[in-house]
Amino acid sequence: MPDRTESPFAVAIDGGNSKTEVVLLDRAPAGLIERARMIGPGSGEGPQAVARVVTALLAEAGVDRLLVGEVSAAVAGLDFAGDEVAYAAELSAAFPNAAVEAVGDVVAVLDAGGGLGDALAIVCGAGLNAVARGPRGLATVPALGWVSGDWGGGHALGREAVRAAARAEDGRGPATELLPLVLAATGTSDAVALARGIRDGVVTMDAVGALAQVVAQAAADGDALASELMARAAAEALLLAGVVTRGAFGPEASVPPGTPAVLAGGLFSDPGFLSAVSDGLRERGFDPSPLAFRPVDGLVRALRERAASR
Repeated sequence: MPDRTESPFAVAIDGGNSKTEVVLLDRAPAGLIERARMIGPGSGEGPQAVARVVTALLAEAGVDRLLVGEVSAAVAGLDFAGDEVAYAAELSAAFPNAAVEAVGDVVAVLDAGGGLGDALAIVCGAGLNAVARGPRGLATVPALGWVSGDWGGGHALGREAVRAAARAEDGRGPATELLPLVLAATGTSDAVALARGIRDGVVTMDAVGALAQVVAQAAADGDALASELMARAAAEALLLAGVVTRGAFGPEASVPPGTPAVLAGGLFSDPGFLSAVSDGLRERGFDPSPLAFRPVDGLVRALRERAASR
């Protein structure tokens, strides 16, 4: 078996709920060089899902997993202290010759965009999560969805879009442009057909989550109900940020002016949502900015820094 420091490959993994991104790196005299970049299905269902998706992607690329000497993974689903043990164990079994590190995806965003000092990170993609680092240490939340009190992110907005469309069609709710937009996006003729399609798996939950962009567009075009949903999503992001801020900075949440706040995830691609969350964070003393690169590239940067220091 090759020594870990001599194994030719290192792997960075961003395992999200909606997709998994893997970067394969070659060891070279000049440092780690990117060899391939792969995107596969989501791997947020647990440790086995991450290992299964990543090994399948590498196998498709013709990579021998026994030649991987280092694995750095940031994955959705590390919600409680100690969860990383199961992920690291599963990845170690998949890559038996590798040194493995597993952290939560939102912690990786914090480190990538905010450095190792005091900072806040909010991730709003398929779901919503936040983490802060301050004088009291690292503060996180479970972010398990409705079971931990959460609302927000693409999947929540997508479900609300379906609900609004159904209620608009039968008169239980107000008229909204979400009705024709949702039907067009899902290729269904009416809300009843959409409901049947979701029940029967013809319209997948990923397709429902993608309706968040429909909500954002309808809000930008002035639809009242869509605007309410986007405003609620921004308010939820700020509420969650307040929870972790108090955990990291104390009950008064006294944040030094200019403390970095890193914003990542697909929903922040909407200018209105980005502006609403950013304005709220500035009022709280943060200096918000979108993550300047993909989260997996933060892992790549850390791998290269470690390799250079050896």
